[in-house]
Amino acid sequence: MKYLIEVFNKKDYGAPAAAGVKKRLESVGLKGVKEVSVSKIYQIEGDYKESQIKQIAGELLCDPVLEEFSLCELCKKNAHKVEVWIRDSSTDVIGESVQDAIAVLGYAKPKVRVANSFLISGTFSDKELETAVKKTFVNEVVNKFSINRCK
Repeated sequence: MKYLIEVFNKKDYGAPAAAGVKKRLESVGLKGVKEVSVSKIYQIEGDYKESQIKQIAGELLCDPVLEEFSLCELCKKNAHKVEVWIRDSSTDVIGESVQDAIAVLGYAKPKVRVANSFLISGTFSDKELETAVKKTFVNEVVNKFSINRCK
């Protein structure tokens, strides 16, 4: 079974990272960005119960002081969700590290992939956002990405 775990900063703890992303987007010409939030998505594939996935997320994937997790992907109304993944044909070294760490917890070794995720709201066109994302976050040789409008 595949599980998606999104790890995000608690309120007020992710402001520096979000501000940096906003500045990077504006530096490549994306105007009208109002709000940005940053998270990581872990895709874990293996034979696990939901309670085990919650334990893995809570004890391994997030810092309980600064971060929270969700077992479904987060999306804010009137924002764009950008996900940047390592291509399946490329080595995901963070994913491999997480696989090993899950095994250390005593679970069977899963398949893990990791993505950077950005929620971006503002007044810009889909094409303008795609251009900025390609210039800022994506190396198309090793990354694949998606942009979805949240409703």
